Amino acid sequence: MIAFNDIPDMAVHCVCQWREKNLLSEVTLIRDVYGKLSFLMGNTQSVSNTDKQELISSLNQNLGEYFSEKIYWKQSSHRPRNVEFREELIINLIENDRTEWTTTEDIKFYMAERAIAKKAWIRKQESQESVWPYEEAESENGTKVVTFYSFKGGMGRTTALAAVALLLVKQGENVMMVDTDIEAPGLASLFFDGEMITRGVLDYLIECGIHSEIHIADYVLDVTEPSLLDETSGQLYVMPAGKVDQSYLQKLARIDYQDNRNGYLRKTLERLLTDIKDNYTVDYILLDARAGFHDMGGIAAIQLPHGVVLFGNDSRQSWDGITQVLRTIAEGHTADFPVMIVDTMCPNPTAENFTSARERFINKSYTVCIENYYDTEAEIPGIEAEGESHFPEFVSFDHALLQGIELFSDGSQEKNQRVNAYKNILTGESYSKITDRINGWFGEV
Repeated sequence: MIAFNDIPDMAVHCVCQWREKNLLSEVTLIRDVYGKLSFLMGNTQSVSNTDKQELISSLNQNLGEYFSEKIYWKQSSHRPRNVEFREELIINLIENDRTEWTTTEDIKFYMAERAIAKKAWIRKQESQESVWPYEEAESENGTKVVTFYSFKGGMGRTTALAAVALLLVKQGENVMMVDTDIEAPGLASLFFDGEMITRGVLDYLIECGIHSEIHIADYVLDVTEPSLLDETSGQLYVMPAGKVDQSYLQKLARIDYQDNRNGYLRKTLERLLTDIKDNYTVDYILLDARAGFHDMGGIAAIQLPHGVVLFGNDSRQSWDGITQVLRTIAEGHTADFPVMIVDTMCPNPTAENFTSARERFINKSYTVCIENYYDTEAEIPGIEAEGESHFPEFVSFDHALLQGIELFSDGSQEKNQRVNAYKNILTGESYSKITDRINGWFGEV
């Protein structure tokens, strides 16, 4: 049985074995939602029916059920006018939605994918650029969007986001935290009792398509916990995912992850971020992204931000995910898009195996970045170049966080002490290094 992965190469082989291949300048492979291939042949002159049938027979024999038996020819004689007009429209649509793939035997091959979902991850286009220009973000009063992403759950991503937010606020920055992980919300619960959370990102996504005017302040909570903030601190806000109640799943079921309305989810999230920028004087918007290859996570991680922090551990599953994220960012973004890799499950620095584990993680991170992220035609930094994308930061697992983090108090001495204890952990050296790196992305060292 022929495998899905082998079909494009097999198709190229069939085309290049065809006796009239010299009539082709280019070929577009169109893979539909089922994985079957159709073809757009960029022939320079008409092809006889006999030669066309020879190619069809070869494709049928080699591709089997993966061949849709549809071939469009740019040059063709004796086509009725209505057929010619219809095929011209089809050809224009294909050419507007294809990417250059490879060149073999002087024939340029293109791919046009017709996917159902995961378009944020697989679509290579200019719309992956940040929600507003990087130059605007790094300007004196610019708002920076930074996404926190992990391929696997349980990597401490949300905890790290809260820690960085506290450290930025301690520096006097104004920070908005946004929970885009609407299928597994949790960010707001670190800062507020459940009764305080009423609306959030999910409600915004639904209601902005219904109401002509909505107010972003209706979806945002101010963090005012005295144990977290002092007089010199900046302002801290959180936009929850929403309140998980009896209506939550009904709202979640109406989110168009498959992008049936072309670009709608990205445009709605763009509007959300722009609403925040226009109505709140914030220096940073920190996005908590959904783990895995989730459609909304892809938009939050690789399309909208001005930089992304990738969390993982030294496991094959984690590296597989980080590798794909780096590859997608490299294909869709300009060179100034900053990335940081963080090992959140490394041994404690006092542990005997810390040094060897650290070196192993650095070596793997360097290899992954060279193979998938760095421009091989440009100067590649050395492996020990701290602050570069490949050079990771390390956060050791803290058992004190196992019982659950609560960064809010009822005013009692016991709760105040507990909040202070969590705050001391989250503003420690490991998270400070992550924060310093993010500052450096925007010239704020």
